[in-house]
Amino acid sequence: MKLILKPYYIVAFLLFYLYKLVEANLIIAHDILTPNLRINPGFIKVPLTLNSNFGMLLFSNLVSMTPGSLSIDITDDKKTMLVHVLYQTTEDEMLKEFEDMQDKIKRITE
Repeated sequence: MKLILKPYYIVAFLLFYLYKLVEANLIIAHDILTPNLRINPGFIKVPLTLNSNFGMLLFSNLVSMTPGSLSIDITDDKKTMLVHVLYQTTEDEMLKEFEDMQDKIKRITE
């Protein structure tokens, strides 16, 4: 059953990521074109729930490809990733978004 759903999860993840990529680009473009900057840069430690190296690689690349965020470091035990964000909101909100992305990656890598 899981094998049958994998193509669906891959397509769903690609659509999710495409949406997030376009959304982030529009936010950055709006910030550049308007006189008031709404940036609130900061660092956040993201707990990693991914078990595979490929999943962590995919997650770190996707975080870094999204405008306004950059994966900086992964701890030696592969349990935490340091991420720089340009638009920091509440920690709970940001961690929830990163957790959702990791859950979607888990579906296609594990």
